[in-house]
Amino acid sequence: MLKALSAVLAALPFAFGLIRAVQTGTDVRYVWVAVAAMAGGMIVTAVARGFRRPLKPVSLAAAVFVVSTALAVVAAMLQGTRLGPGLLVVAASFAACFAAASFLSALSRR
Repeated sequence: MLKALSAVLAALPFAFGLIRAVQTGTDVRYVWVAVAAMAGGMIVTAVARGFRRPLKPVSLAAAVFVVSTALAVVAAMLQGTRLGPGLLVVAASFAACFAAASFLSALSRR
């Protein structure tokens, strides 16, 4: 059950990106921001799996949140978005989805 909920949470940023793309017809920036945030989560998870002692789920989720947020901000800024509250809210929201997904996934492996 936790794995399924984890997958749903990880899919949410892409759903928002696709909704935005369909509504505007051309704006796929949210999809790229979601891809960057997901890449951050994947990088952190891959690095964490290389440790001798596994990270606690909370520590893993915190690391995923920080790296995913940073990569999402960079991706948005590379697309021409100015740094501001809107960008930070979107990046943090997408990162929170991936952090929660990694937390639940880590819990399901225990």
